[in-house]
Amino acid sequence: MISYSIAIRTIGTAGDKFRRELESINRQTLQPDKVLVYIAEGGKLPDFKIGKEEYVWVKKGMVAQRALCYKDIDSDVLFFLDDDVELAPDSAKKMLDMMEYHSADAVGADVFQNHKMSLRNKGKAMITNLVIPHWNKEWAFKVKKSGSFSYLLEANNDFYWSQCCGGPAWMIKKKVYNALSMSDEKWLDKLGFAYGDDQLETYKIFKNGYKLGVIFNSGIINLDGGTSSEIYKNDKKRIYIRTKASFAIWWRSIFKTVSGIEKSKCVLSFGIKSLWLLLFFSFLSLIKFSPSFLTLYIRGLFDGYTMVHSSEFKKIPSYSIMRSK
Repeated sequence: MISYSIAIRTIGTAGDKFRRELESINRQTLQPDKVLVYIAEGGKLPDFKIGKEEYVWVKKGMVAQRALCYKDIDSDVLFFLDDDVELAPDSAKKMLDMMEYHSADAVGADVFQNHKMSLRNKGKAMITNLVIPHWNKEWAFKVKKSGSFSYLLEANNDFYWSQCCGGPAWMIKKKVYNALSMSDEKWLDKLGFAYGDDQLETYKIFKNGYKLGVIFNSGIINLDGGTSSEIYKNDKKRIYIRTKASFAIWWRSIFKTVSGIEKSKCVLSFGIKSLWLLLFFSFLSLIKFSPSFLTLYIRGLFDGYTMVHSSEFKKIPSYSIMRSK
């Protein structure tokens, strides 16, 4: 069995949810070599200790707290967790077994279960961000040319290959992680909230030729602490942040990684999505009697375009590591 260590990112406010997570780690049938908690500077250390967890102070940021060098970990696999998930006793072993059996480079746990959403929530995801289901049994999640993702409508197997996965619980071989230069994606933190960081990080695995899978029976539960996302949800400029981040992520991870006719297809796909959202936010502004929804969306697109053409953004190494070699 390959060895693994757990790396948790937190700002120190998950409380009882974080306690439950540490307790579930302590119950793992296959114990990790280390449990390292990367806590944001200025955060508050918990007043409890459950197992062998160790705390490391790092710069605050959803990407910054995960895109680290991990020189203090010698294990074969890095198991990334947010601070609000609870593992079944065999969750880590199941994921590692799947990784070995399928010769995968990375494996994510499906904790959001998009395919089990209510019809109302599926419709909401389609309308607000063109996130739609697909019937392609080859993939758990696909990243479309528009920048949105799609999810498998019926997951009848325990394992599927994937182009991206959720961020609360996923693992990757350390040698593969080191090859991907994840630290290059810290630019996303500068937007105030790293909207779309899960897709930005995990799509990079697939885009660079490595094999990513998703396991649907991991037993991992999302306790949804929402410690970071709550700040975003309460931000009046969240539409602006989302739009700007989405544009920059699309530009960097999709548009700039293809050439020829594929670029035109990406522009067309993103243009259709943008037009749809323009109509949606126009309608929202109309029924809410507030132009801010529309103006924030338009500003987000404009500033996203300006951002990706800035000299600072252009200095970021290519998303496609393989193409740049």
